[in-house]
Amino acid sequence: MSEPGAVLSVDRLVAGYVKGLPILNQVSLHLIERSIAVIIGPNGAGKSTLIKAIAGLVPVSDGAIRLNGRDITGIRPDRLAGLGVSYVPQSENIFRTLTVRQNLLLVLRRKRSGGRRLDELFALFPPLADKQRERAESLSGGQRQMLAIAMALAAEPAVILMDEPSAGLSPKAASEVLAFARGLTEQGVSILLVEQNVRQALAIADYCYILAEGRNQVEGAADALSSDPVVGEIYLGGKRVGAA
Repeated sequence: MSEPGAVLSVDRLVAGYVKGLPILNQVSLHLIERSIAVIIGPNGAGKSTLIKAIAGLVPVSDGAIRLNGRDITGIRPDRLAGLGVSYVPQSENIFRTLTVRQNLLLVLRRKRSGGRRLDELFALFPPLADKQRERAESLSGGQRQMLAIAMALAAEPAVILMDEPSAGLSPKAASEVLAFARGLTEQGVSILLVEQNVRQALAIADYCYILAEGRNQVEGAADALSSDPVVGEIYLGGKRVGAA
């Protein structure tokens, strides 16, 4: 069932790479319009598998994925983009040998107002505008992630799925990328985020889902979970209050 105000809903999803060996077991979540929901958990929890299953890259054997109430379970990634969902993978998310401008034009090639949208994207990402004639491989790690996000934004999606956008970045660059993601919600974009940088992710997210062993474990408002001593001990490297 869809949550009121949810643009994206996942209901009791069972999914995995090999038939009969699910990685996700009955996972559910809701992404509210103009918000950020972050998925955290230990390595092997199924976080990236979940976001890839939503993106149509991992087979789903049971459960449902709905976009504004419409069942999109198992839909091909190219069709998903046409419905308003963009996916930013953790790596290999840009064309390194093309220029910044060429990367953006490639994803805008079927858009009638591509020229206008290109100008809008460069206005949103001034560092990319300054380097638009340079090869993407020359960008810093943070700038490459910004380019990947700009490419995802090109189609003016309602939802962006981000898989660990801060991976491999310096703390400063990671902070800038996550802060930018927060700002996108002001433009009407909703973001489902898998992130290894838990503290910074909770600081910019509205809601949090914690997975372990392919199942929902804990969920709640991000600010509440960030201050929860038990969650802090298990997931944030803190020490439980009152522990000996």
